[in-house]
Amino acid sequence: MRKIHFGILIPVMLLLIIGWLLVFSSSAYFSMARRGDAYYFIRRHSYFILAGLVTMIGAFFVNYRVYSKPGVLLPFVFTTFILMILTLIAGETVNNATRWIVIAGVQFMPSDLAKIAIIMTMSTTLSSLEARRKRYIAILLHMIVPMAMIILTYLQPDFSTTVTLFIISAAMLFVGFDGWGYFMVIVGGAAGAFYLIAALAPYRMVRITTFFAGLTDINEVARQIRYGILAIASGGVFGVGPGESTFNKLYIPEPHNDMIVSTLGEEFGFVGIAVVLLLFFILVFNIFRMALNASTLQVRVMSTGIGSLIFAQMVINFGSTLGLVPPTGIGLPFISYGGTSMLVMLGAVGILLNIYASEARIR
Repeated sequence: MRKIHFGILIPVMLLLIIGWLLVFSSSAYFSMARRGDAYYFIRRHSYFILAGLVTMIGAFFVNYRVYSKPGVLLPFVFTTFILMILTLIAGETVNNATRWIVIAGVQFMPSDLAKIAIIMTMSTTLSSLEARRKRYIAILLHMIVPMAMIILTYLQPDFSTTVTLFIISAAMLFVGFDGWGYFMVIVGGAAGAFYLIAALAPYRMVRITTFFAGLTDINEVARQIRYGILAIASGGVFGVGPGESTFNKLYIPEPHNDMIVSTLGEEFGFVGIAVVLLLFFILVFNIFRMALNASTLQVRVMSTGIGSLIFAQMVINFGSTLGLVPPTGIGLPFISYGGTSMLVMLGAVGILLNIYASEARIR
């Protein structure tokens, strides 16, 4: 028991419980209208959580060093590449985005696997390949797999996940690569590239201009974000109560996914949002503290990558719901409805728990 990091495990379990309640509340009306079964989405979400917990337990009992072995790393990365390419060719298109693929009757998002592929790859290359000369070339070598995954994700198109993958890669590069000047040049160039990418896509520029207009006039905000903000505002300090939300039944489309924070704010108020943010803060703080105290560079980089993944998705989801960043389509970790995301996130937690147990044995 002393080798289990409860500072990571307990916040995750509490977030899962809160997420289950929120998905149940926010999906019942939508599920009845679309499926004729009020329990359709919560039933599937329960299966996702159970499968994710099994994945987490399995990852806990697998030594994290296995992920850097060529016999494990290369097949996983190669398979992820193939699935990403197949998604572009034969994936399912929903709302003008081709992000899902169905294999053997199972629908999932390969871009979620790309997050783990990048973390596994960069934690291996940054800890084993040290460049003393031609450091720009070294950076490019470390970024081959991440940039390929980022480009394939952008082509789906999935701009929010593209940004998330970049944040993960940049954080790991910052921790694992000795050279601030090189790092800043790469990040600065990437930031400029992201702006150009947004400018080349008219619908993204509409989102950005709408976002800035909405900072001064809520009536100019995109409909989904406007109702999300109004839902949170109507919740006040303590909320209207579980299951009593009005906005997730009448105004917000698919409220159990990207906009689930609106239900949290309306039904549980400021207190509910503060509790969830506190749990995320405790979780991310413990992950980054584990990275700082790591005995090896691989542990430091891998922990940083997983912590950055959770933190980035949390910030982007909260920010878009609250109108603080342009609207994107990305779920809240451990809370939003979604099978692949739940498996990946809980699997990553299992890796962290194994890292902590392995480090505890060393000490």
